[in-house]
Parts: sequence; C-alpha cells; structure tokens
Amino acid sequence: METGMKNLLMRIALPLVLAATSIQVSVAADTIAQSDTAATTAWQKGARFRHDEVAVLFVMGQSNSAGLNGLPASFVLTGASAPGAGSGAMSAPNVWGIRNDGWGNITGNADGSGPAFTQPISSIDHVSWVNWTDSTSSDMNLGYYGGSGNAANFAAYAWQSAINAGEPLPDLYIIHIGWGSQGVDVADDAFSGCCDWTVHGVNLWQPMLDATKTPTYALAPFARRMMYLGLKQILATGKKPRVLGLEWNQWEAEAAPLNSAGNATTIGRAPQNYAHLFSSFFASVGSAFPVMIVKPLSTAYDNVSSGVAPYNPAALASMQNVFGGFVDADARLFSFVDASKSPDWNGQGPGFGIFQGGSLGGGDGSVHYNLDTQKWFGEQAIAACLGNTRSCGPRIASLPRRLPN
Repeated sequence: METGMKNLLMRIALPLVLAATSIQVSVAADTIAQSDTAATTAWQKGARFRHDEVAVLFVMGQSNSAGLNGLPASFVLTGASAPGAGSGAMSAPNVWGIRNDGWGNITGNADGSGPAFTQPISSIDHVSWVNWTDSTSSDMNLGYYGGSGNAANFAAYAWQSAINAGEPLPDLYIIHIGWGSQGVDVADDAFSGCCDWTVHGVNLWQPMLDATKTPTYALAPFARRMMYLGLKQILATGKKPRVLGLEWNQWEAEAAPLNSAGNATTIGRAPQNYAHLFSSFFASVGSAFPVMIVKPLSTAYDNVSSGVAPYNPAALASMQNVFGGFVDADARLFSFVDASKSPDWNGQGPGFGIFQGGSLGGGDGSVHYNLDTQKWFGEQAIAACLGNTRSCGPRIASLPRRLPN
C-alpha cells in the first residue's frame, strides 16, 4: 500500500485492535473520534439530505450476504423498464447498482456469465452505475451469486417504495459484494477447493490481499476499488455521496470447526483482521462511516465433536465478543443488526424462527437466514436514515488522491 494509505489505515486500525481485545477501550474511542474530525463535522443528525446529495449503501460478507433463496416475485425491481402487468414487480428509477463487467465470472456463478475476467484489480479504472435490476434468480451482487433474496435487494425495494410513497429522498446507490464461505483469515476452511465458490482455496476477504490479484481471488481490494470508483463516478456528476454505512454479514468462516488452523486460531486473530479490513474501507473513501454488523446467532459451530484442533467449542459467544469489542470501542461507528430483536425470533434453536419458516419461507434451519429475516436486514440497513434519528452518514466531498490497493 502507499505510505499515506498505510498511515491512515493504521491510525484507525490500531485503536480498533486494542478495543476489540479489551485493551484501552476509552482511549481507542477517543483516538478514532479525533482521527475523523472532518467526517464528524459533516455527519449531522437532523436534516437528512441537502439538494446536492445522494445516498450510498455497502452490503458485503459471505453466503448470508449473498443470500440462499430466490427473491419473491413481489419484491423484484426491473431497473428503468416498466414491469410486466400483474407481475407484482416495480421499476427502480431511483436505485442504482454497479454494472458487473465480468469481474466475478467463474464457473458456476449465475451472475458471472461470459469469459472470465483475468486482469488484476488494479486495471479497473472506472465503473458504471445502472438502475437496480434483480429477479427471482439473479441480482446485482458483484461477488458470487447465492440467491437474490438478500438484504441488498430488500433494501433497494424498501428505498424505492419509500420514494414512491412520497418520502423526500434522493437516489440510492448500492454496492453489494457477497461470496459464500469467505472469511478474513489467512487460514482457510479445510474444504477449500470443494466447490466453484472456493476454487482458489484462500479466504477472499483477507484484508492484506492487494490489487495485483483478480477480483475472484481477492474481495477486500476489489471492494475497496469499487467503493472508491463508485463514489468517484457519483462525484463526477456533481452530486455528493452520503454513506449510509456498510452492512457486514460474515463471521462463519472464522468460527467453522474445520478451519485448517483450528477455529481457536482464526477467532483469536479475528479482531485484528476485522480492524484492518474495516479501516481499509474507511481509508479507501477518506472517511469513517457506520458499520452495521449482523450479529452472530447460529449455534451450528458450537460443541462440534470433529473440530480441528485447536478448537473453540464456544464459537458463537466468542465471535459475538469479537464484534462486541468494536461496538464498545465506538458505538457511533459500529452497531449490531441483531435478529434476536426481529419480529420472527422465537428463541428456540437451532432455527430460532430466523433460519427457517416465516411468511416468505427460505433458510436452511441453522446457518442461513430465511427470507423474512433477510427482508428485515435490508430494512435495518436504511433504518437509521429513514427513522426518527435521521442519521444518514458522512458526506463525502472529495476522495483520496490515489486509488486504494
């Protein structure tokens, strides 16, 4: 990374590492606040948007971010085109996503038809925003398609619905990157290479991977580049982005009992890995912004008899503590999206009312969320802005001079 990028990354990352490991929490929070003076002055609650502003949302993670089930037809958005009569879908003149120029094209990827993109991430120097389009079997995920019934598509639908209902909102721009089985540690799951989406045998969200790799090999630098170029394109139109935040839905790869290094190792390294990842995102756009962490709730990785040593049988509580360290360090930046507070939560494991059932169906019973919960996640991603707090994130007036690595 460039020296300036390293300095900014470490200025934010170091306090978060300390906070996430329960060391000097109050000092860490103060340091973060001091390092983000410009964003703080622009990040005012009260008024939602100025006339020259638009909203931006990032939705990222592994399979629960990509989704498991298809989007119900009544929530489909048809881009700039009018929907078919009686379809229940609606057009999306006010919601935008980045056109996929083949970056995720590998075998098995439903959103990756065409030849594989073989150039390094560093060769991507522009993006194009297009009206949000999804279906019951495809969407605008720039990662590996799982199922279109995910938070990004539900958030897009909710925002367009609010505008259609007369809410005075600007256009919303969404960057969605979800990819199954991918974590943040250098040690990967023992089953890497078993499936199309684990073909490279590395955790694609490793924060220290760089832009010399292809997008299908390194999601972290790909995400940094999409953030930067996406905002750059918006700024070129004369508009100023307001970053509603990042909804991060990923933790399972760190807790998986068959991690090649043992999940006790990957969980132990998780605070530093996430600190580097989140702070590199902040550095990419030159500002901190809200990070909404979907709270771990699955018990599928606890007390597994076949866990690779060193095995931590309390994986769920441990990963909750990892992310809780970030929330404790600075609740202004970090928060939980906690499905135990959703309408469908019933407290009865292993499904808990969120991993199966619901009025929309879906889920797998223990790890992957049902469609009702995905819809709730999408609504929570924009709730701080649309709700009474009217907190719509920092205004980005300019970007760092150099593209992120």
